[in-house]
Amino acid sequence: MKLPSFQQAVGFSVGDALSLFLLRTILERENYSKALYEHFNLDFPGRSVSYEYVARTTNALENNGFLFSRTEGRKKVFQITEKGKARLLEYETIYALRFSEVSTVIDRFYYFLTKNGSLPHASIEPLHEDFRLFISKLLSVKDVVRFMALRLSLNRQSFHMAEVQEQLNSLFGWSPSNGYLYNIAREMEETNLLVGFWPDERRTIRKLYKTDESEQFYIIVSASLTERIIQVRRYLHYVLKTV
Repeated sequence: MKLPSFQQAVGFSVGDALSLFLLRTILERENYSKALYEHFNLDFPGRSVSYEYVARTTNALENNGFLFSRTEGRKKVFQITEKGKARLLEYETIYALRFSEVSTVIDRFYYFLTKNGSLPHASIEPLHEDFRLFISKLLSVKDVVRFMALRLSLNRQSFHMAEVQEQLNSLFGWSPSNGYLYNIAREMEETNLLVGFWPDERRTIRKLYKTDESEQFYIIVSASLTERIIQVRRYLHYVLKTV
């Protein structure tokens, strides 16, 4: 499985993260490129950048009016401008709330799949409508639905797709649309991952059962989803540490 890049996963590039870090750090105290480079790599050892990249970024922020500088000996010392303060506020306004709420959903998935860390204690409220589409950029929603459907098939004699939606909402505070759920259910029947039938002529609830392939594919999709969750969680926690 090809994992998403940092920017694909969160819509927030390493350059964005570094710019935000520089603006916030310089807001707290004027500083120079070498110290900023060391500070960034100390705080984010898993996302190291070169000194040249930090120097280029600070110069670009200065050229765009977000920073200004003065020379002290051989050092170019940076200070933040009013425009830079406005840019920092813009970053925080755009990203902080979105990442925080979505990260809570991802943390629930992470604990459920790995049993590592601690169970998020926040009450499970539905994810805000404005952030729901963001989940589809982070996860394979198809894998999420297949994982939960196959999990139910292995633990119950039969189930229906409305129960998949109920489980996703109650466990994680998020689920895809009804239409998407039933499209995946049809696809799973067509590929023999599930078998289903209408118990009566009204055709209101289609009962679904496991097949011989269900357990084997459940192991595959569970591993794939877990790997993706671990990676995306790392991305989000990194950004939240920055914003």
